[in-house]
Amino acid sequence: MKRMSSFLIAAFVFVVFAVPSFAGTPAEKFKGGLKSVVTSPAQVSDSIMAETKNAKFFPFAFAGGLLKGVFYMGKNIVTGLADIVTSPFEGLKQEPVKK
Repeated sequence: MKRMSSFLIAAFVFVVFAVPSFAGTPAEKFKGGLKSVVTSPAQVSDSIMAETKNAKFFPFAFAGGLLKGVFYMGKNIVTGLADIVTSPFEGLKQEPVKK
């Protein structure tokens, strides 16, 4: 339980200090995060192709490319979700109705 509470505190501190860290508008950060999440599966095939291009032993190169691609895909998903969650999306704000 103590480990979980320290993890939650660390995650809270990360989110609090990550909110203002974006370049450009919040919508650009949201779009970049969404693009990162959507295009992350392409990392697997790119890594497999790169590893097997000049491989001497295909099964090891395929396995290495698969593992590397899955790791990079997971990294892109996590960073993209972090961008989506921490982007203060201003598009939801509504102007007050003037009479």
